Amino acid sequence: MVKIAYVTLLGRSPWAAVNTYYKILKEKRVSGGIERIYIFTEERYRAVLPKVKKALRAISKAYGLTPRIEAVVIPDDSFFEADRRFRELFSELRDGGYTIGLDITSGRKALVAAAIVQAREFPVSFIVYMALLDRDFPDRPHMMIPVHMQPLKNFLGDGDESR
Repeated sequence: MVKIAYVTLLGRSPWAAVNTYYKILKEKRVSGGIERIYIFTEERYRAVLPKVKKALRAISKAYGLTPRIEAVVIPDDSFFEADRRFRELFSELRDGGYTIGLDITSGRKALVAAAIVQAREFPVSFIVYMALLDRDFPDRPHMMIPVHMQPLKNFLGDGDESR
């Protein structure tokens, strides 16, 4: 079985990070077990980390997963620090036999850019972004938002992405 380390970027919307993870698991978008989850965020969003960790843990449990969940907090708007931390983590994961699943949905520019630049050199199984097509639903759980309003795009390709 493929070992997956799921890396999510947390920005303004905690729901975006949580809902994307839920949709990925619900639609069986992973071909292996998620053994680790890393939440990258900036200092300004540190306060929401406990709630996001709790939500990801609960969703994982519902799917029979018990991943180790860790947070990496980067100084606000620090592209160079983010770049270094992604390179270090991705190297460690590669050396540990992991493939990386990257969610950029909630991330801010410095984190998204650094993650994608570093991902080019490492084993990445997906890079996803879930859009929210109607701003009337910003802070709701995935199941309370119409499915057609939350298309998931895998930038590495994986068939029908209109769901």
